[in-house]
Amino acid sequence: MNHLFDFTKRQLKFLGFLSALAIFMGVFLFIHANVFPAKDTAPPFQVFIGENDQKFTGVFIVDPNTSPADSLELLPGIGKVLADRIIVYRQQHHFVKEVDITEVRGIGPKLYEHIKPYLKIRNND
Repeated sequence: MNHLFDFTKRQLKFLGFLSALAIFMGVFLFIHANVFPAKDTAPPFQVFIGENDQKFTGVFIVDPNTSPADSLELLPGIGKVLADRIIVYRQQHHFVKEVDITEVRGIGPKLYEHIKPYLKIRNND
């Protein structure tokens, strides 16, 4: 290799050291990745397939006390009319628990079960 480049012996030793270090780190990272696999940090995402599925997992969370109407419309079964009703209701009342959203006309127990995983009341004390 020295006939292609004009390295001194000291530079060749340093280049050899860097090469050995790169190989060592590559082997270390390969072994580490296989022994300690990365944890899945993505939120669980369950797909609603049929009417008999009872467990839902929310991908996003909204606070009915502070969320704008367009965010509320993203909830399953909530359209523009129900989102507007939620906003009118929260101007006069404060949602304390997630189940309080059933006080809004048009949101019953069945719809509440569908949107419950997406609701989170944040305490802004």
